[in-house]
Amino acid sequence: MELELGGYLLIALAAVGGGAINAAAGGGTLITFPAMLAAGMSPLAANMTSSIGMLFGTLGGAWSYRAELRRQRRRFIVNAPFAAIGGALGAVLLLLTPSDAFTEIVPWLVLAAAALFAVQPLVAKRLKRDPADGFDTESTGGWPTKVSFVLIGIYGSYFGAGIGVMMLAMLGLLIHDSLQHHNALKNIVAGVINGTGAVILAFSPLVHWGVVLLMLAASLVGGFAGGWLSRRVPSWVLRVVVIAFALGVALTMLLT
Repeated sequence: MELELGGYLLIALAAVGGGAINAAAGGGTLITFPAMLAAGMSPLAANMTSSIGMLFGTLGGAWSYRAELRRQRRRFIVNAPFAAIGGALGAVLLLLTPSDAFTEIVPWLVLAAAALFAVQPLVAKRLKRDPADGFDTESTGGWPTKVSFVLIGIYGSYFGAGIGVMMLAMLGLLIHDSLQHHNALKNIVAGVINGTGAVILAFSPLVHWGVVLLMLAASLVGGFAGGWLSRRVPSWVLRVVVIAFALGVALTMLLT
């Protein structure tokens, strides 16, 4: 499938915007995925291509929290294999999903992701803890955390938008630590999920490698821009724009 020049430009701009949104507030997939549909890609091809193309943005988020990751090493080593299992299962499930079926599912996935994105501030607010309470820096969460990472990994490779909120909510319930440290673990585990899924999805003929390369570069630029954006634009403004955009896309797909 060949895209027109305008389609490439639209996707490049969306990837820059998605990378910036991810760095500033999260939810960049809700920008890039609709743009790829508008450029002429099928929902299944757009989803697979976006999963690989936005990988640098995920890794950049993990790098930005490297200081907080120092005390997450044991948690990561214990839980990452289960996230990878989930990521592999989700990618295989996506490969096995017929294109027509995925097209019917997509609007509901977009609506679910928009809802998760909308409640993200509430999750963050509930997870803010007083350092005077003390943090459990040794707990890895046990089997409930491992199972949760498998399930989140499946969803993350299958569609992806909203997994950050899912992980923050789960970690807040199962591991007593600060929000910043939960964020650090969330970012690096998301990299494992997306990376595992990308390796499997790379074998699909639906992946548009020209778009992948474009998105890798553009999302990296957007990630750097996100730091500037987050200091100048209130996060609630970005959140409202992303949610409104996602709702418009979902409703358009449901009504056409």
